[in-house]
Amino acid sequence: MVLGTILLWVSWLFFNGGSAYGMFESRGSGMPKIMMNTILAGATGGLVATVLKPIVMTSLSFKKFTYDVAALCNGILAGLVSITGVCNNVDPWAAVVIGFFGGIFYCLACKLVLVLGVDDPLEASSVHGASGMWGLIAVGLFDKSSGIFNYEAAGSSESWVFLGWQLLGMLIIVLWTSGLSLIYFMIARQAKILRVTLLDEVLGLDISEMGASKPKMLS
Repeated sequence: MVLGTILLWVSWLFFNGGSAYGMFESRGSGMPKIMMNTILAGATGGLVATVLKPIVMTSLSFKKFTYDVAALCNGILAGLVSITGVCNNVDPWAAVVIGFFGGIFYCLACKLVLVLGVDDPLEASSVHGASGMWGLIAVGLFDKSSGIFNYEAAGSSESWVFLGWQLLGMLIIVLWTSGLSLIYFMIARQAKILRVTLLDEVLGLDISEMGASKPKMLS
């Protein structure tokens, strides 16, 4: 898990940096700053999730704090998801703030998924869904050219319109993905291919689907 997170984080630097097509831009707006923002947001999201998730999920006090490496890894990814949309047009302080709230929304979404009984062991919906939606909102808030908190036109009507477009885009994405997913899962349910058999579920798909060896206690 940790190795996979490191690979994703390093790859994310080149993903964000290369997507901006700014290799020859100045340091103030080019690839070096994009990579720095990406590092700051990911690190902040990981730290926040490490502290907050055990408290949110189990209502533990700080005296009973339990370190959760999965929270650290997914918190890092939540910060990376959050910063991607605006990584090329924010200052480092904004990247920290974006990563901070990305970690918070990830933890709260994990709790919501648990309460709703959604089967999401990888917490993909919390990392990419909740943090991704926050990332869209963050564009409208922190973008230096058009965001509400930018230096040039803070709070102007144009900046509010810009935020509105981000919210509209978020709504369209949610409707699009939810609609297609609903159609797919309804068909899969009717075809009885939505779930594996109870035996396969107990043994685990590593054994039934991937050919892994059975544990000694089951052999």
